Amino acid sequence: MSDQVIIRFEGVTKQYDQDIPVLNDVSFEIERGKFYTLLGPSGCGKTTILRLIAGFTEATQGEIYFNGNVINNVPANKRQVNTVFQDYALFPHLNVFENVAFGLRIKKTKKEEVAKKVHEALAFVNLEGYENREIREMSGGQRQRVAIARAIINEPEVILLDEPLSALDLKLRTEMQYELRELQQRLGITFIFVTHDQEEALAMSDEIFVINRGKIQQSGTPTDIYDEPINRFVADFIGESNIVKGKMLADHLVEFVGKQFDCVDQGLNPDEPVEVVIRPEDLEITTRERGKLQVRVDSQLFRGVHYEISSYDKDGNEWLVHSTKKATVGDEIGLYFDSEAIHVMRFGETEEEFDKRLEAYGDGVGNEE
Repeated sequence: MSDQVIIRFEGVTKQYDQDIPVLNDVSFEIERGKFYTLLGPSGCGKTTILRLIAGFTEATQGEIYFNGNVINNVPANKRQVNTVFQDYALFPHLNVFENVAFGLRIKKTKKEEVAKKVHEALAFVNLEGYENREIREMSGGQRQRVAIARAIINEPEVILLDEPLSALDLKLRTEMQYELRELQQRLGITFIFVTHDQEEALAMSDEIFVINRGKIQQSGTPTDIYDEPINRFVADFIGESNIVKGKMLADHLVEFVGKQFDCVDQGLNPDEPVEVVIRPEDLEITTRERGKLQVRVDSQLFRGVHYEISSYDKDGNEWLVHSTKKATVGDEIGLYFDSEAIHVMRFGETEEEFDKRLEAYGDGVGNEE
């Protein structure tokens, strides 16, 4: 195992009684100093992974490694991780100073050292001067920063964050995304963040694990996962997608909606059934004659930075378009797209097989630095 790997799951399953496993034979590696996001719908198993790392629950099968050592039987208070919970779990009867100092008090740290470390931690999260403030007097964003200060004061190697932004309003949530990312980079330690919000995951992460029904569907950088989803679930969950059935005729040639199109995908079998993804922002509104697709505009919403246009082709396939151009409901228009905008998904392809296929593209798709 590489020295850069701090956490490794090897065939980990978590099952309660005879229920369907919450996690099913999950394996992955976490490297030092990166911001990881566990992304998926409610009940997919992402919080269970966090709890297993923290030691709050035990694996039914498999091994969990921390710095190369198996930690399955290591109690939570002996692990070099701290957790920031969704509700922050702050003590309402203690002021900011005492909330942050709590872990050090438990360790019977000297009074002078406690004061020094608390002031350093609060300065790190931009809360200098708030030492005597009562928790009930703090805003949601300030409470979150108190929780993070309490987490970092014990100098853990990993910080686990269980949907800590979910209770915040949209504007504050966006601000805290930037603050969390900046804080992680300044600390230089590993953050593992749980969310079901794909925009949050794309904005903050070095790497994302997309999880569904107890299995990791795909892992990679935000760009990799957005541009090259492995299957329909990932394509739908990460951003909005137009997905239609098609057939791979040959390398770089795919058929869908009754037409043949050049594409960048290769390594599939001739005439293999596939699914085709085109992102809404990759569709350009044009004339019927120039368009590679001909559609009728069904509805239109203004989203601030773009119009969201829903349209249908003659076969009833919906095509969602994000455009700065305004359309007219009822009009017949053309949709143009480049060959690079087409992404072909193979049914039942594993992530390992998918990665090998992308590597075969050379310096083109999937290998941009």
